[in-house]
Amino acid sequence: MDSRSALLRWFPDHAGLTGARAVRVPVFPFRLKAGQEPGFHVLMIEDDPSIAEMYRVQLEHDGHRVTVATTGELAVSTLSGSAPDLVLLDLLLPDRSGFEVLSTLNERFPDHPPVVILSNYGEPSMIDRGRSLGAIEYLVKSRVTPAEISEQIPTWVRQGRRHGQGES
Repeated sequence: MDSRSALLRWFPDHAGLTGARAVRVPVFPFRLKAGQEPGFHVLMIEDDPSIAEMYRVQLEHDGHRVTVATTGELAVSTLSGSAPDLVLLDLLLPDRSGFEVLSTLNERFPDHPPVVILSNYGEPSMIDRGRSLGAIEYLVKSRVTPAEISEQIPTWVRQGRRHGQGES
């Protein structure tokens, strides 16, 4: 493999090649496996661009559609305009805490999608508070991988649907 081919494989948009010589190689091609359900729309509320990108790449690779909101205000306005299947919520945001965002969702959108808190904080009091506000799960970022999160999305969406139908 020559250096241009290697550059195209790693940086398909930046290898400096154009026209017929430029070959686009998908970094993470996605194909549904037999029996696999199509992906869900996930709203990720995360202000750290590298963390958001890491999760976005994994979730999209696994067939989910991801919208990233970097502030609580953006998250609320995003929910006003669309209905994701699941919300992944960080607690430390630049404009308000994730707990405040969850309280706002409970007030303004009583039938909001299920919320999974994904935080760096794992203190029992914070976990209890998140659950008391209605989060269906509370995970500490250092204890889970994006792939593990992605695997759980169908389960969390089903849980949220059952809860919304009064079958909790």
